[in-house]
Amino acid sequence: MSRRNEMRATAAAVTGAMSSIFPAFLTGAIGVQLGRDLGLGEGALGLAIGCYFASGAVGSALFGRFADRLGGGRALRVGLSLTIATMLVIAAAVSSSLTLTLALVAAGAGNAMNQPAANLIIAEHLAPARMGLAVAVKQSGMPLATLVGGLMVPTIAETVGWRWAYLVGALFALGAALLAPRRSTEPRQPLETDPVAPPDLPLRTLVQYGATGTFAAAAAVSLAGFLVVGAEDAGIDARWAGLLLTAGSAIGISSRLAHGRLADLGRIKPIKRASTLMYLGSLGFVVLSFHQPVTYVIGPILAFGCGWSWPGLVNLSLIRNNPSAPAAATGVAQTGVFVGSGLGPVLGGQIIERFGFGPFWVAGAAMLVVAGTGAGLLSWQLGRRTVVALPSPT
Repeated sequence: MSRRNEMRATAAAVTGAMSSIFPAFLTGAIGVQLGRDLGLGEGALGLAIGCYFASGAVGSALFGRFADRLGGGRALRVGLSLTIATMLVIAAAVSSSLTLTLALVAAGAGNAMNQPAANLIIAEHLAPARMGLAVAVKQSGMPLATLVGGLMVPTIAETVGWRWAYLVGALFALGAALLAPRRSTEPRQPLETDPVAPPDLPLRTLVQYGATGTFAAAAAVSLAGFLVVGAEDAGIDARWAGLLLTAGSAIGISSRLAHGRLADLGRIKPIKRASTLMYLGSLGFVVLSFHQPVTYVIGPILAFGCGWSWPGLVNLSLIRNNPSAPAAATGVAQTGVFVGSGLGPVLGGQIIERFGFGPFWVAGAAMLVVAGTGAGLLSWQLGRRTVVALPSPT
């Protein structure tokens, strides 16, 4: 595999991951504008975003196995087709909180296919020595979607209208689909004649990955979904609040890339470092809990830089330890991430409406502490296993 093809595969994985997560994080970023036009409060906004991730949780394990059969490139194009269609529907036809929620449910199903498909593209097309950085770049699609969503508040939502932001997202997803590799591993035969290889780690360990991801994702997605509205509630202007989200996302992306490179160099153990980052990220949530304008400038540095920089390391650990079926393994573990991503905004919106933003940020800190403990336990368990050989490049 040439470096040029590796770069194209990486570009397809990161743009595909970003496009598929964009509907949820754009919705969170422009929540104020949606509230004005559609009558959404924090609770309804959290429910809509939560349903997006609930839809992904339902389909993640199944679509992960399906992606292993289709091959990464073809599976990504299938999932992105649904992503494009739903964003066009939101841009053209959504008129209530119900129709927005239904559209996000469909977008969540597309994301359930796209995430394991992007992981599989990396496993199929990249050399093992460059896989850590590639996974980090791919996982940067989520904070990159948040960064772009934050930029769209002052540039599009507050100028020409929020519907145009979804149209831009649909065009970007189309570009990602065109980048998806045409050649991939051969599609697998039907399960009855040629079963997909099971993950190399036992199912109970994959469930532990998922449980850890549940708590970590609940905190991280709530951070992205409510930072802007929280900052505005604390007295920060809407346009500056959107830029805070953009800056925090940029910090998160830089941290993910740096840790991915360190993993390739063998200087860190991915799941062990993820545990440390989760603990440090909880401190940023504690700072945010004071709910003052200055804390919304300081808190996101740790909250994004550490509390949202773990996904690439967790996925790298899964791919390295499951060379036989990386999409199926990440699909099972991703179920927990989707559950947390869905429950976080739903419960967060209820906490904000009943108790305010201070207790909401404290709850996020507690979830990251639980997740850090779970990742630490996984690190200890993996250290006792025989090291699994990395797959050769396709």
